[in-house]
Amino acid sequence: MSARDFSDSIKLVVIKENLEKNNGNILCEICGKKVSSISECHFDHIYPYAKGGKSTHSNCQILCNDCNLKKNDKYIEDYLLDKQAKDFLFGKNISNNNVDKEFILTAENENFEIKDKNITKEEFDRCIQGFIDRKGDIHKVDFSREYNHLPSIHYVRVFYGDLNTLKKSFGIIDKSLNWNRETIIFALSEYIEKNGNIFQSDLIKKNGLPSLPCILSYYPEYKNFTDIKTNLLNLEGVKSWNKENIIEASKEFLKTHDTITQKDLKAVNNLPTLKVITRYFGNMSNYQKEIGSKVFLKNEFISKEEIKEELEKYFDNKDRIIESQDSFFKKFKYSPSTIFKRYGGFEKFVKEEGIKVLKTKKARYSKREVDDAISDWIKDGKEVPNSKELSKLGLPSMSVIMKYYENWKEPFFIYKKMFDEINRRK
Repeated sequence: MSARDFSDSIKLVVIKENLEKNNGNILCEICGKKVSSISECHFDHIYPYAKGGKSTHSNCQILCNDCNLKKNDKYIEDYLLDKQAKDFLFGKNISNNNVDKEFILTAENENFEIKDKNITKEEFDRCIQGFIDRKGDIHKVDFSREYNHLPSIHYVRVFYGDLNTLKKSFGIIDKSLNWNRETIIFALSEYIEKNGNIFQSDLIKKNGLPSLPCILSYYPEYKNFTDIKTNLLNLEGVKSWNKENIIEASKEFLKTHDTITQKDLKAVNNLPTLKVITRYFGNMSNYQKEIGSKVFLKNEFISKEEIKEELEKYFDNKDRIIESQDSFFKKFKYSPSTIFKRYGGFEKFVKEEGIKVLKTKKARYSKREVDDAISDWIKDGKEVPNSKELSKLGLPSMSVIMKYYENWKEPFFIYKKMFDEINRRK
């Protein structure tokens, strides 16, 4: 069941409430029409799901099919008005009509109005074909982005079984199905020419590269990635580490980082693996001490009492207020995993220890909340941040913004243009 669907238990409660309210009858909440079977009604989000409404009992109502269609027509109009508002904001002329006929025609052809009722395969195919014609491809994440106006991914499973089968049916050829020795070496060489090097973590579909198992299946004469990199691609293989060059490389890394943790130990950072560290230093703590890094001790040796002692030192009789979870752990002696293990989670930790967090990560945002957060950010005169910094700055993440906008920077530019125009007119 998708997050959009109401659970059977919620539907049952709503049906009972409707029966009780209407003396044993089930009536449409808008027009009062009597419905006699579940096929004649629709379980509707009172506040639209696409605008942040949740699939909860308090947000569920029963509508007849006619009223549901009318509500969807209003939903289309909301999008049309949104388009006109943006056109007006960017200086374009708009007609006096509330509805742009050309836009409506396009919307209808692309199955713009996504209904919560069951749709036929023909309707589904028309919608998918329109999307593929515009985008050239379709991915799982596209079904979760509201601005794409696609049906629920549930229908992919109903009509096609899985997304790959759907893509084949619409003539989308998966590049990974065409790998052979020639195409593999060409893709790898092209990537190296563009980026200067290649690491095992680069072997992903997003980079247009085959996976390591795929490469080894076509090149069985090689044993692992190092063998491929050294003998097939003529690149430098694994660095030969000793204690001296480990310390040298580690100190170089620390010039731009506060600490070195186990997750940093990889070739892309010019650092050895944990296995190499253990061979020369015994354990991670000894290694961190020798290179001058912040030391993270093992969880099993740290009690709550020790954590409380460190908190006393950390706050030094000042108010227990921290900027964010990330900023706290950059300076605190113990690692996040230690805190999670002792307290059961960061939220429980700050609550038990009386710590106030100024910037917390929000689990879900409605479109209005996304717009408000970005509007406030731009109104304060701040520039568009780096995508990787969004969550740390208390803003919705890039993936959250892209549920409602095709480009994560779009709302920043919209509000910047709006406030620039307001300030200009003052």
